[in-house]
Amino acid sequence: MMTERMLKIAAIGLTEPAVGLLDAALESGLYAVAAVADERQESLEVCGRTFACPVFTDYRQLIIATEADFLLFGSPAHQCVEFMRLALQEGFHILKMPPPALNFSQLTELYRLANKSKRYFLTLQDGRFRKSFEHVRSHLAQSEGDGDQSWHLVSAVCHVPMGEMEPQMRWLNDPDTAGGGVLLQNCYDLIDELLLCFGLPQKVYALTINQAPDRQQRMSLTEDTAIVTVQFTDSLIAQICASRTLGPARRHLRVHGKQQHLTATEEEVVLYDNGGELLEQKTYADDELSAEKRMMENLANNFQNPDKCPLYPAYGSDLQTMAVIEAAYLSTRTGMAEEPARILRLADIDPTGIL
Repeated sequence: MMTERMLKIAAIGLTEPAVGLLDAALESGLYAVAAVADERQESLEVCGRTFACPVFTDYRQLIIATEADFLLFGSPAHQCVEFMRLALQEGFHILKMPPPALNFSQLTELYRLANKSKRYFLTLQDGRFRKSFEHVRSHLAQSEGDGDQSWHLVSAVCHVPMGEMEPQMRWLNDPDTAGGGVLLQNCYDLIDELLLCFGLPQKVYALTINQAPDRQQRMSLTEDTAIVTVQFTDSLIAQICASRTLGPARRHLRVHGKQQHLTATEEEVVLYDNGGELLEQKTYADDELSAEKRMMENLANNFQNPDKCPLYPAYGSDLQTMAVIEAAYLSTRTGMAEEPARILRLADIDPTGIL
């Protein structure tokens, strides 16, 4: 291990993914939980016992009273953005479960505040550290520059049928509290991973719908189904099909090349030639906790040894992911393909400002 001391982490919003990350941080042996906060007393008491740390129902009180290196936010952005601002001002590095903000504008505001405070603002997207994704990136990188095995088409599917929403989840239908629908709330990880594989796309075109029964409802609710077409280069395009109403549940990435096509899920990577012959099959079962541990180890080692241990992905990559999502939503309003690079230029923000 390259870390020099135990790092302290606190958490606000004890959602199941956030608690899972705290477990992974502890299991890595590199972190100690300094405090936790939640408005739900039952969850708070359980986590207080599990992590043997102070508990708070008042989020501001935790921020003021707690000494920690990192503050993890598990709550949705609309519930915690004011506390993220306060925490940056108080000197915490911020870790946010995806998506990191309601929109690109809000994320740039948080990055600027982080830069001003000389602190990190990071989105903890553990899919970046899953073995299946590492396999895909490695295979694509090895074949790069091989004219006989260039890649031309990417097909991504994200179907997460939710059924009838429970009352506590209906905020997902409200653009003011959710920021967006299935693209932002359910496809952030997938879009993020596409960019890590292929870079920032040149153009993004999107169509979205909501399957509510009448037109007035459809106009006032976030999208539940979307098609996004992305142009990475003159010879590589991608399509994302996403829905939180249509089944069955499915999340996969398929990459088509001249000689081969590759299909990846979180648990498996399969490679065929274009004649249908199986070339390779790898299974990565039960990788979630291990991926979270690798992510938290990368963060800890970079935090204490930045020259020897680069952060993965590079700081600021979340701005690119959100710029692509912003371009998709802008495209639905303009009816035209939009350029994520233009959105980034207009924001005029340097994510390396704290480094």
